[in-house]
Amino acid sequence: MFLWLWLIGWSAFVLPLAVASLRGWAPKRVRSRTSPWSIRVRGVALTVIWLGGLSGPLLRWSDLDSVDARFLASVTQGGLLVFAAGLVAGSQLGEWFYRRALRTAARAEDASGQP
Repeated sequence: MFLWLWLIGWSAFVLPLAVASLRGWAPKRVRSRTSPWSIRVRGVALTVIWLGGLSGPLLRWSDLDSVDARFLASVTQGGLLVFAAGLVAGSQLGEWFYRRALRTAARAEDASGQP
């Protein structure tokens, strides 16, 4: 019973957020600080986290031994969580480099005196 409740609750909470981010929707304050591609990358990361949350119950329902299923679920969930964290960190790093390039271009434009 708990596994069904987990699947329903997890999907009802995380999946709409992931789909909204994949479509590019974000609150106004987030859109003003973040580029659209970064919001979509975070949507992919949320989808990966959603899959990680589903892997535990699905492996418990499989025909694996309970110890094997628990081990495989922990490895799978950990790997997917690290992958999602890497996506978010890469998105943040890309934003940082993009802003830095814009600042450098603006300084070069100001120094040359040409619009």
